[in-house]
Amino acid sequence: MFGINSKQKEQIKKLYLYEEELKKYEKTLKDRDDASRIHMLNPSRICPNPNQPRKNFDEDGLQSLSESIKRYGIIQPLTVRRISGEDTSFGGLYELIAGERRLRAARMLELPYVPCIIIEADKEESAMLSLVENIQRSGLDCFEEAEAIDALIRRYGVKQQDIAGLLSVSQSYVANKLRLLKLDDDERETAREYGLTERHIRAALKVQSKELRKKVLLTAASRGYNVRQTEQYVLELCGEKSREPAAEKIVIKDIRIFLNTIDKAVGIVRQAGIPVESTRSDGDGVIEVKIKVPANKK
Repeated sequence: MFGINSKQKEQIKKLYLYEEELKKYEKTLKDRDDASRIHMLNPSRICPNPNQPRKNFDEDGLQSLSESIKRYGIIQPLTVRRISGEDTSFGGLYELIAGERRLRAARMLELPYVPCIIIEADKEESAMLSLVENIQRSGLDCFEEAEAIDALIRRYGVKQQDIAGLLSVSQSYVANKLRLLKLDDDERETAREYGLTERHIRAALKVQSKELRKKVLLTAASRGYNVRQTEQYVLELCGEKSREPAAEKIVIKDIRIFLNTIDKAVGIVRQAGIPVESTRSDGDGVIEVKIKVPANKK
C-alpha cells in the first residue's frame, strides 16, 4: 500500500474500525432524536464557521489549553450544526458554532474524537450564536466584535436594534462598535499592537485625517496617555482650546455664614501666634469688617 509499513496499516485499520463504531453510535442517537446527548465526532468532520468572529488566537494560550485537555479532557462539549447527511463515506460533516479554541487544541493533540452537542440552526442563526458565545466569554477584541456585528447586518440584514436585543445591550452600544470600523486595517493593527482601549480609539476617531489619527494612536501609546489625556491631545491637535469645566459658582444666601467663616479664619491665624485685629460695624444697610495683620511678626 504505497510503502506503508505494518504499523501504519494497523493504525489505519484501528481508525477505520473506530469510524465504523462512530457511525453506528451516531445512527443510534439520530434514531432516538435526542439532541441533548453528547455526540463523539472526529475533528476532521467539523468544519470551521465562516462567520467565526474571532480572528486572533494566542498560540501560547492554545498550547496551555491543549496541555489542560491532555490532562483533564474536554470538559465542555463543542456546539455544532449538521451540514451534510450520514450517507457520506465518512459519516457526515458538521459546522462549528462554539468551541474554536477547544477544536484547535484537540487537533494539536491529534485526538480521535471530541464531545459535541448537535443543534438545529441555519447559517444566520449559526453566525448569531457564534457572536453571542464569543461576547459572553469576552473572547473578542473590540474590532472583532464590530466586524461580527457588521457581518450580521450586511450578510443577513439583521437590524441594529435586533442585535442589541440579542446581546442585551443598548442600540448606542452597537452603533459605537460599528464606528470603530472607520479605522483601516493598519490603524486597527496599531491599536491592537499597543493595547489601546476602545475609549482611546473612540477619542482618535474624532480626527478626520488618517495621518493625524495614526499620530494620535502612536502618541497615546508611546506616552502612556490615559483616555482623558488622549482626548486633550486630540483637541490640541485640532487647534481647539481645552474645554475645562467652568468653576462652580458658590452662592451664599445667609450672610451670617460668610461672617462666621471670616471669624474662624481670624481665629486660626491668632492660634498661630499672629496678633490679628478684627472689627465689625453695621450701618447704612452694610456690614463693614476690618482686619489688621502686622506686616512683620516680632
